[in-house]
Amino acid sequence: MTDTLMAMQTPQEDAYKGRFKVRVIRAGLSGNMNFYPDETLKKAVPLFEGVRVFVKSDNEHLKSQGKDVRNLIGRIVDVSFSDGQSPDTGQIEGTLEMIDPTAPESQKLKSAWDRKMTDLMGLSIDAKGKSTVGKIGRQRARIITDFSAVSSVDLIVEPGAGGQVLNLIESNGAQEMDPQYLNDEDVKATVNATRLPLVAKQKLINQNSSPSQVTSDDLREAINTEADYLASVSDSGKVKGLGDDAYHSNSRVQILESRDEKVSKMLDAFFDPSDRSVISIRECYLDITGDRTFSGILRNCDQARLRESLGSQSFGDVLGDSISRRLVAEYNNPSVYDVWQNLVSIVPVNDFRAQERTRFGGYGDLPKVLESNPYTSLSSPTDEKATYSVEKRGGTEDLTLEMITNDDVGAVQRIPTKLVRSAKRTLSKFVLDFLKNNPVVYDGVTLFHATHNNLGTSALDAASVAAGRLAIKSQPEKDSGEKIGIGPRFLWVPDELEEEAVNLFRRNTEQDKTFIQSLSLDVIPVWYWTDVNDWCLSTDTNDVPVIELGFLGGTEEPEIFVQDSPTSGSMFTHDKVTYKIRHIYGGTALDYRGVYKSVVA
Repeated sequence: MTDTLMAMQTPQEDAYKGRFKVRVIRAGLSGNMNFYPDETLKKAVPLFEGVRVFVKSDNEHLKSQGKDVRNLIGRIVDVSFSDGQSPDTGQIEGTLEMIDPTAPESQKLKSAWDRKMTDLMGLSIDAKGKSTVGKIGRQRARIITDFSAVSSVDLIVEPGAGGQVLNLIESNGAQEMDPQYLNDEDVKATVNATRLPLVAKQKLINQNSSPSQVTSDDLREAINTEADYLASVSDSGKVKGLGDDAYHSNSRVQILESRDEKVSKMLDAFFDPSDRSVISIRECYLDITGDRTFSGILRNCDQARLRESLGSQSFGDVLGDSISRRLVAEYNNPSVYDVWQNLVSIVPVNDFRAQERTRFGGYGDLPKVLESNPYTSLSSPTDEKATYSVEKRGGTEDLTLEMITNDDVGAVQRIPTKLVRSAKRTLSKFVLDFLKNNPVVYDGVTLFHATHNNLGTSALDAASVAAGRLAIKSQPEKDSGEKIGIGPRFLWVPDELEEEAVNLFRRNTEQDKTFIQSLSLDVIPVWYWTDVNDWCLSTDTNDVPVIELGFLGGTEEPEIFVQDSPTSGSMFTHDKVTYKIRHIYGGTALDYRGVYKSVVA
C-alpha cells in the first residue's frame, strides 16, 4: 500500500495529544533483504498490540540494545492490517501513543510532522521469528514465515521495513481532509523530471494518470519501485529518481550483487542438478582464482580477482558454503529415508547433558460430592522418567586439486548428495531401530514386551492386524487404568511384506469394505529391515508420543565445516580441502502404549 499523508483540521483550542497514526511495518522486501508476506503480517497483528516504543540509535536497534526506561516514549495500540493494491503490499498500522506529549522526543516528532519532515526518521521492529532463504525476483532474501515475539518498535533514523508516521491524530472531533490527488499534468511533469529511461517514464505516466488517483507519495513510491527494478538489471547502478537534488542524493541505486555474491551464485548453480548454466568446476576455479596453471599456489593467482571473489574467506570456505547450501536443499527433498518422521516428536536440546523426560499418569473418575460433604483427595498420579543425551555423528570428505584440474565434475557434484544421503540414512536408522531392535526403555523392560501387552507372534494378515489394533486401543492409562481408546495409524513392514500389507486394505469386489479395509492404515515399508516376517503398528505421534528426537540447538539439518585451512602460500593443505559433516541428535522411547510389534517365528 502506498503512503497517504493526511493533514488534520484541528480547532485552534484543541491541544496536541501526542497521538500519531503510524505504519509499523510494510509487506514486501525490506532494506535489509527481509521479505514480509501479507499473510505473515496478518498473523502477527495481535503481537504488536500494546508493544513498547523506544527511541534508539540505529546501532542500538540492530544489536537489540537500548531497552531502558529512559528511552521509553510510548506504545502502539489499535493495531490492524491494511491490504495493499496487489499481493504482499499491505501493512500493519496502529496508533502511536506518546507517554508525555510535552517530552522532547514527542515535540520533535510533532515539529517534524508540522514541517513535513517525518521522512527523516521512522519505525523499525525488534522481533523474533522464523524464516527461510529464497529468491524474490532476482534477489536472494530471507522470507519471514512467522513472528514468535515482538520485543519493541523503535524510533530510529534508518528503518528497514517501511515504518513511518502517517497521520497526526488530535481531538476526537477532528476530521480528516481528503488526500490531495495529482492531476495528469502533475503526474507527467513529475515523472519527466526523473532520469529514468523514456520507456520507463511512459510506463509510469500511463499507470498513474486518469482514471487512477495517486498522491505525490504514491507517485514517489512508484518511481522508487521502477528505479529499483531497473537497477537490478542495469550494470550502471545509477538510475535516478525525482529531479530535485536532495532526492537524487537519497535515491541513488547501487548494485546489490557484488563479485563475491556472483561467485556464490556460480558455485550454487554448479551444485544444482536442475541448473545447467555452470557445468565445469575447472572453469569455476579459474574464474575465482585466476590460477591458469592450476597449481594451487597463491603467487600464481590473480590477487585482485581473488580478493573480489572470496572477500575475507578462503577458496575452501566459499566452496564449502555452496556445498552446505546444496546439502541443506538436498536434505529437505523428500526421500525414502524420511519415513522416521511419522514415529517421533522433535524437540530442541540446549547441550550434551542428559535430557530427562517425565511422563505422568492420569487421574481416575471424579467422585460425586454429596450436599454438605467435603471433597475427598484424589490419588495423585505417579511419574516415569526417560533419559537420553544427544551425540555427534559425522565424517570427512576431501576435494583434491587433481579433481579440479581434471574437471571431475561428477565426483565434485556428488559430494553434497552423497553426504546428505549418508546423514539421512543414519538418522532414519537411528529412529527405526527402536522398532527393529526393541531396546530396554524407561521401566527396565524392552519397548515391546508381554508385560506391556504390545508384543505378538502372528504373521501379517487381517486378523493379526485387528488384534494389534485392539491391543493398542486397550492400553490402560498409567495409574487411572482407563483405556486410551486410540488406534494405530501406521503399519510398518519390511519391503518383502509391502504388497501383502497394501492388499489388506484394498477391496477386490464391489461389496462393502471389510473391517480391516475400512481402517486404511498408512503402510510404510522399511528398506533395511532384514527380518522378512516381523511387522509393527504405531499411533499418530500427536495422539500418543512414542519416541522423542532431540537436535542440538534445534538444528535439524547436518552442518558442513572446512576442516583444513590453507597454509601460507598455498590454496590447499596437502593439495586438498577436507570438509567435515556433523549431525548432532539423540532420542529415547517415551511411551510403549502407542506401538505394537509382531515377532514372527
